[in-house]
Amino acid sequence: MKIALVVIGFIILASGLAFAQSAGKIGIVDLQRVIRDSQAGKTAKAAFEREFQDKRRIIEQKTEQLSRMKQDFIAKASVMEENARKQKAEEIDRIEKDLNRTRDDFRDELQKRDFELTQKILSELEGVIQKIGDSDGYVIIIEKTEGGVIYAAKGVDLTDKIIQPYDSTRRSSKK
Repeated sequence: MKIALVVIGFIILASGLAFAQSAGKIGIVDLQRVIRDSQAGKTAKAAFEREFQDKRRIIEQKTEQLSRMKQDFIAKASVMEENARKQKAEEIDRIEKDLNRTRDDFRDELQKRDFELTQKILSELEGVIQKIGDSDGYVIIIEKTEGGVIYAAKGVDLTDKIIQPYDSTRRSSKK
């Protein structure tokens, strides 16, 4: 009886291994790392950072200007005429609302720009991943973070294998 169970166990194990081998290779890619570590990703990040810093400086200047206006208003409000005080308060309120709108617009612009840069890189990566998948016999390549991969052996992680040809493809297309 024990020998029969051991034989049946070996048969099941062998058939499972045979199925896994016949199913083909499976690979994973950490697209966030590709975007972060590839030349295109680094270039996009630098461009995004410059845009972010430019917009941040504008917001800081407007915030400082508004702060000075408020301080000046507080200092002079007690000696101002009622009508002038009311007009100045309304002006400060308008400037503050404008600053908030500008801040929201910049945030929306930057989010859109980040999305566009990421989508451009991802669309360019499709060809590289397709080529590696076809040439190396992968039946499936899963995105590591979005695919819900909790564990993967080092041999199935194709991230480094994708960054190098992606950077090469981008360099050759710029010539």
